Amino acid sequence: MSFGALLQLTARENQREDLLRVLGNYLRTLDTGEPGTTLLSVAADPNDEQLVWVWEEFADAEAVQAHFQHDFFRALQLELGDLLAEPVAVRPLAPTARHVAHGVTAE
Repeated sequence: MSFGALLQLTARENQREDLLRVLGNYLRTLDTGEPGTTLLSVAADPNDEQLVWVWEEFADAEAVQAHFQHDFFRALQLELGDLLAEPVAVRPLAPTARHVAHGVTAE
């Protein structure tokens, strides 16, 4: 069984671009730092200039635990503290199906 979560991050006023930059930097650590994180996608909400949505999936329960214990994740939490207007809203989910179009790769 895979594990996932949908996160809603609310940036402080005029801080969303900085928040997106910090999250983008974090994505570059995943292959070596968190191999059990199988998907992490970040999206700016087109209807709210402060909102950012994150979808993440993990291979298994051990990968979720490793995610929270990794140094990169802990450093991310420190960086986010100055950028967020409120605590992150987290909705744990159990992914059951996914389609990725042929030829689509991570950016």
